[in-house]
Amino acid sequence: MTLTQLRYFMEVCKQGSITKAAQVLHVSQPSISNSIRDLETELGVNLFHRIKMRLSPTQEGYYFYQGLSRVLYRLDMLVSDMQDMGKKHNMIRIGVPPMIGTFLFPDIFDLFHSEHPDVLLEMVEYGSLKIQEMVLSEELDVALAVSDEKESRLNNIELMRTSLVYCVDQKHPMAGAKSISLQDLDNAPVILMQQGSFQTELLRQHFFSRSIHPKIIMYSNQLYTIKHMLSRSQAGAFMFEHVLEMNPDLVGIPLEDPVELGISLIWKKDRHLYSDTSRLIQMVKKHFRSRQQPHNSGKGE
Repeated sequence: MTLTQLRYFMEVCKQGSITKAAQVLHVSQPSISNSIRDLETELGVNLFHRIKMRLSPTQEGYYFYQGLSRVLYRLDMLVSDMQDMGKKHNMIRIGVPPMIGTFLFPDIFDLFHSEHPDVLLEMVEYGSLKIQEMVLSEELDVALAVSDEKESRLNNIELMRTSLVYCVDQKHPMAGAKSISLQDLDNAPVILMQQGSFQTELLRQHFFSRSIHPKIIMYSNQLYTIKHMLSRSQAGAFMFEHVLEMNPDLVGIPLEDPVELGISLIWKKDRHLYSDTSRLIQMVKKHFRSRQQPHNSGKGE
């Protein structure tokens, strides 16, 4: 049994035809026919039903196809990992939610880039829930994400805490309010971050549990677009307090029942980490641990 035979088998399953599989693989039809016949002889089972010019997997063939799909996927991932090692893999794929990208990621990028200028950081912007899925599927090496629940398949280092505030334009009727309840937003125009955002899903749960029905006028991950809409309408939007600090033209109204969230660095457990990724994780650990340690006043007690 050879790897070539296995790949020929997989392609015939996908195409349902030796002729089409041969065209896709750029090999002769007899080569595939002989490989399938030899594979069936070695396994001692018929892998295909042959009806006229169409092939469909038998029950045994389908079982073999499912198992082989997983094996070949892991093999392709292993080959890719080894090739990356050969190239020294001077790139880190990092996921960053849009709002976090405005106030937390720049510091991490500057710090890491100053020490490792030859390593490329490829940033992908999605909501925290989507990013978590991409880390688990190994499409990303590491990520910054918002979550109050610890996913058992992920390593999680909390870097900071932040709170949601309701942001409006300075001319908005609520701009002078000292605080606001979610109930105040019943039937009010609201802008939310797009699907896959942890804060959007959390707010939906709060709205549903309290029977609050805001008018969602737009979903967007673009802060510039959201700010522009706030200046042109009576809508409000939820943002992190740290984002508000960087946008003094907006008014942030605290929630009467504060919604506090943790921002963490996450990466998948039990997967190979390239040296560049490990260095990034260690640098972030060291940097934020020093920031969180209490300062000594220098006075004796």
